[in-house]
Amino acid sequence: MSFSIGRETVSHLNGDSGYFPSRPRSEDPYAWLRDRNGPRVLAHIDCENAYTDHNLAQLGDLRRQLYQEILDRVDLSSGTVPVRHGPYTYYSRNEQDKPYVVHCRRGFAPDTAEEIILDENELAGDEAYFVLPLLSISPDHRRCLFGIDTAGDERLSLFVKELTGDRRVYGPVSDAAAGGAWANDSETFFSVRLDDRNRPFGLVRHRFAEGSISEELIWEERDEAFRLRLSRTESGRYLILTSWARDTTELHYLDADNPTAPISLLHSRRSGVEAYATHHGQDFYVVTDEDAPARKILKAPVVGRTPSNTSVFMHARASVEISHIRVFANHLVVSERCNGLPHLRVVDLRTGQDHLIGLPEPVYALYEEDNREFETAILRFGYGSLTMPYIVYDYHMVDRRLQIRKQSEVRSYDPASYRSERVLVPAADGTYVPLSLVYRTGLSRDGSLPALLYGYGAYGHCLEAEFSSLRLSLLDRGFVYAIAHVRGGGELGKGWHEQGKGRLKHNSFGDFIACAEYLVSEGYTSPGRLAIMGESAGGLLAAAAINERPELFAAVVVDGPFVDVLNSLADETLPLTVSEWKEWGNPSEPADYAYLRSYSPYDNVKNQDYPSILILCSFTDPRVPYWEGLKWAARLREMSTNKPDVLVKVRLDGGHQGVSDRFEEVREWALIYAFIIDRLSKGGAAVRGAAAVEGN
Repeated sequence: MSFSIGRETVSHLNGDSGYFPSRPRSEDPYAWLRDRNGPRVLAHIDCENAYTDHNLAQLGDLRRQLYQEILDRVDLSSGTVPVRHGPYTYYSRNEQDKPYVVHCRRGFAPDTAEEIILDENELAGDEAYFVLPLLSISPDHRRCLFGIDTAGDERLSLFVKELTGDRRVYGPVSDAAAGGAWANDSETFFSVRLDDRNRPFGLVRHRFAEGSISEELIWEERDEAFRLRLSRTESGRYLILTSWARDTTELHYLDADNPTAPISLLHSRRSGVEAYATHHGQDFYVVTDEDAPARKILKAPVVGRTPSNTSVFMHARASVEISHIRVFANHLVVSERCNGLPHLRVVDLRTGQDHLIGLPEPVYALYEEDNREFETAILRFGYGSLTMPYIVYDYHMVDRRLQIRKQSEVRSYDPASYRSERVLVPAADGTYVPLSLVYRTGLSRDGSLPALLYGYGAYGHCLEAEFSSLRLSLLDRGFVYAIAHVRGGGELGKGWHEQGKGRLKHNSFGDFIACAEYLVSEGYTSPGRLAIMGESAGGLLAAAAINERPELFAAVVVDGPFVDVLNSLADETLPLTVSEWKEWGNPSEPADYAYLRSYSPYDNVKNQDYPSILILCSFTDPRVPYWEGLKWAARLREMSTNKPDVLVKVRLDGGHQGVSDRFEEVREWALIYAFIIDRLSKGGAAVRGAAAVEGN
């Protein structure tokens, strides 16, 4: 096969016209790559994949070594901690050599046999891609509702399975989003329907009777900027229908005891005001940022609710932001964030007293675990840090006692051999940006070590300081791993997000570059030994950084990169484009157009030297189209002055989150790490062997 991918043969890519009518046709010569069904495009993808395989063939031994050492660290048959729910405990488990999980339950009697609810391996069959984003047990525990995606486009097919008797499966119900919830009669359930652009727009009521599933569209969100999300309150008394845009929320509720009753308004739509709600007793508890940037919790009666009898239950404390709440029969758990770190505050609803849960390390990550029981005084949550593998805790809210239920096993791992820290890096405008670091002890800060800097910085999403057993393959080869908590994320609250979105997006890129410069100036690494990585909006972050400071980096990996920013935001036929304008800007507005044009990576590739680049994308990704990475690669090859490696891997079976098979996921990480290790070894001493640090 001829690999005509390099810059010197790029002319074969130029063709057809652009698709943005307000600009010259010649300005987007690679727009033809959008034709996903065209034989020319499919042939080009095959050629890109073959070219990447050819260029990385020399790394075969290293990839196999990485793959095996990653698998050797973990227990491939591990599962979740059983959680009590009604008359059963529910859990999932893995089987040693199978790619997907098995969902099970068991009664409380000691001799009760395991009952398999769903075996994802059987459901997946011969499908190359399979995910199960929805699994909901009916209130009477006799049925389960589940949804599967076998294309990677996030359009689910819903099914109902009988968990007694003949255990038959009924369905499918097509074009569904991931949300679904049962009414309390266990015969009625609700789903959210997708439109032809993958926007969750309609609430559908289903009746399961005599082996058939009815469908009735009962509510529609007509504003293209809004999407629907459905949840069930912890009490099980109500369903909450959330209609949300990037900065605005409207809440409705349904009576789970009366599924044919009208839908009622709980929180009206007001531009720039976000809200979340749950239920307890005679009241709704609503978390909102209305007149409260750090959020507050409102208490509003279910019956006879008026502005005058809606009161503030809790204000956020100084320097603290309220993120989320969970309600139990006698307790309210408030998830907070202070100075970039998550905290859990427990409120006794009987006495009004509250306290923080004490945690063992100064820098860590917290995660909500499966809490299905309402009538309990036990909170289950997950905990980890950059050096501490994931722990599942039960917290006894009355006597304030932590109980370890499970600690992830990582073979041949000693936490004492690694060190983590969080530093504050000054950006160009004087803002201090948190930077989390982890590396092996005995670090020699002489600039000789390889480093990988990771970032995201969008949608208010928080990058947590969490453990990764995958990452040990880098740390044990002497790498410094760093996470840049740049503006645009939510680590320091809503204001941190606001300072890195819209017409302030350049702050994200400046923060990321400042973190890279810090790693160099403080001797952690040097430009020839520094790689960066980002996924989705993080791919935009990395791509913008190398347009601005290409000499600072030796290698770049991006996955599902949002790099064709201007063209994608101008195309309303793409999924979810209209709803994205609140985050990025609307190109039809001249000021937004100019700002987007100033940083869109595809539009700002320059005649300059670029580092080695590995681009991954998925053919059916509904969020960031595959062609963004392909177009960017073509322009990089055309414009760069040093003919860098620009490699593209297009997954023909994958989604926005990548591949679904856990073994294929490890193979992909082995490829990514092999690429980084190899490219950075060319910038200094080789890093192929064991830990290259002092004392090892």
